[in-house]
Amino acid sequence: MASSVRRATLARLSVGGVRHAIPSGVRLGVLPGQARWSSSQRKTVNPFVRLVYAQLVTITALVGGAAFGVYCMDSRAAVHRYVFAPLIQLFTDPETAGKIGIKVLEYGFGPRDCGVDDEVLRTELFGKSLTNPIGMAAGFDKQAQAIDGLFDLGFGMVEVGSVTPEPQPGNPQPRAFRLPLDGALINRFGFNSDGMKVVRERLQVRLESWVTRVLAAGRALVCDIGTENRNQDPTQLARARLFSTYPDADVRLLDEFGVPRSLKEDRVLAINLGKNKTSREESVTDYVEGVKQLGPYADMVVVNVSSPNTPGLRRLQRRSVLEGLLRDVVRARDGVVGAYDGHAKLPLLVKVSPDLTESELHDISDAAENTGIDGIIVSNTTVTRPAGLLSHDRVHETGGLSGPPVKPLALHALSVIYARNRGKIPLIGCGGIASGADALEFAKAGASAVQLYTALGYQGFGLPRRIKDELTTLLKQEGTTWKQAVGSGVKAIEPYAPDAATQVGLFPGAQDAFDRSVVSLRNEIDHLRHSFDAPSAHDTEQRRAVPFQVDPRDHAYIELLDKVHRVLDHTPHFEDHGVHRLGLPQPESSVPEQPLTTASEKNLTQGNVLHKAVRDVTRVEVPTDAPAPTGPTRTTTSGLRAEHDPAQAEARAARVQSFGDADRHRVI
Repeated sequence: MASSVRRATLARLSVGGVRHAIPSGVRLGVLPGQARWSSSQRKTVNPFVRLVYAQLVTITALVGGAAFGVYCMDSRAAVHRYVFAPLIQLFTDPETAGKIGIKVLEYGFGPRDCGVDDEVLRTELFGKSLTNPIGMAAGFDKQAQAIDGLFDLGFGMVEVGSVTPEPQPGNPQPRAFRLPLDGALINRFGFNSDGMKVVRERLQVRLESWVTRVLAAGRALVCDIGTENRNQDPTQLARARLFSTYPDADVRLLDEFGVPRSLKEDRVLAINLGKNKTSREESVTDYVEGVKQLGPYADMVVVNVSSPNTPGLRRLQRRSVLEGLLRDVVRARDGVVGAYDGHAKLPLLVKVSPDLTESELHDISDAAENTGIDGIIVSNTTVTRPAGLLSHDRVHETGGLSGPPVKPLALHALSVIYARNRGKIPLIGCGGIASGADALEFAKAGASAVQLYTALGYQGFGLPRRIKDELTTLLKQEGTTWKQAVGSGVKAIEPYAPDAATQVGLFPGAQDAFDRSVVSLRNEIDHLRHSFDAPSAHDTEQRRAVPFQVDPRDHAYIELLDKVHRVLDHTPHFEDHGVHRLGLPQPESSVPEQPLTTASEKNLTQGNVLHKAVRDVTRVEVPTDAPAPTGPTRTTTSGLRAEHDPAQAEARAARVQSFGDADRHRVI
């Protein structure tokens, strides 16, 4: 059989067979002897085989695409870090990349965290349980569009905003710049916001949608809230009653059943409040209005007084201003809580800058404790540019710097505040967190939870799961949990409690505190002097410390100084064997020892001693039989008459003026 097939094939490929099979027009490029299949022979291919082949290709493509889609829906997939994130960075600017990410998460196309949070990560924040302490910082989802998508990534806390009372476009574009070599970002968005009204409507729709799904799940919940006629459709009745009669009934329903505003078990939703640029700098109305409008939809509210992109905003961090602001916001918060009887206490936090001094951080900590603020977020972006940045192209752009370069500043500020309040106020760390090790550092510095933002743009949507896995491994290696690690790296400060029965003096560290206060006051006085163009005490000391140099043209002044020093210490100060060393540094001290000793013995100042010496040298003995002066005379304030020559007086004045121009700060 095989031999017959081979013979038939050879026959078809013979010269005669080829002549009849190939059309008269031979295609260019066909070499002599090269075989070609004719159109009639192609038609002889079995249609069933072709159909099966096409179906196999289609099924393979569908299965492969579905498998790849399922693979991509898991946030642990490496494609998010090594494919999607680099491509986004390559072809888009930071703001466009953020908008794409928001839309992907908003419409449900983002990946899901398919892992399970380990128990070592479980913690509590303001009495609310969290499966993990990793949060999404404000600035990514400014308009509250992708809340559920962010929770699906595995965050234990999501903060939206900043939200301003009125819509505003923010600063002109471009307003965000990558520093790729540093993994950092500079932004000057300027609180671009849709406004509280639009954000409130989005939150309302989200809650209504959730309640609708719950009501559709069964009739038991509808019966619990009270249905007057169960023969009718209970779902439609409940929806009409909830959303038509009581606009905020969905919020009350959440309170009744203990559902968090995040609508996720053991997760919290935070709303960050900002100020409009058109608002007065010292006004707190924007924050108060934000608490009233958006407080009912949040598990916690954050007051942002530290953005560097709103003029004058950071000045609200001064203690005298901050305390008044926080008291007003706390009163507004208490009013919101009172309006919803079942609503648990709404935690109120303040977000601060990493660019504050230790004394300013202490002031903020004390202000938060005095006003009843529940927590502090440390920190926002920095306006400084730390040494060692590798990306030089955009480093001088105006705006706040975020990412790993901010981490040392944020850690320092966090540890200072934690040590100040001894852990009485929960702190949330933020700034440069890109790994589990970073998160653990913040925990040891006093952070009860942490937030990230910039690293998500560089490493993709799989970052939260990766940080949690790394953090779990580190905690287990150290044999501890997240809650136990909080504040473990801050040196314990024993509170001072003197024994009432024992007479004690200054408390420990009082002298050091006093010295620091003196230095602080002195610096403040110097700043005031500079503001009035007055010389500071430090500048005066520096001028007095400069060695005195005599004007070499001032021969009369040099001779006078020599006479004075002869009287004081019997040694010519500016001549050496008859040769004047004008204007040159002298081997002797510019202030001889004799005035110091004389001043000490006679309880006088050095100035008094020098003035007396000058008077002794310049005093002219007038003979008793001297003739009366014939030139012009003048009467002194003491009643004496002295010879006065106007020409000589003008010459002396000119000479004094020339001395002053040569050295305005000389001291005898």
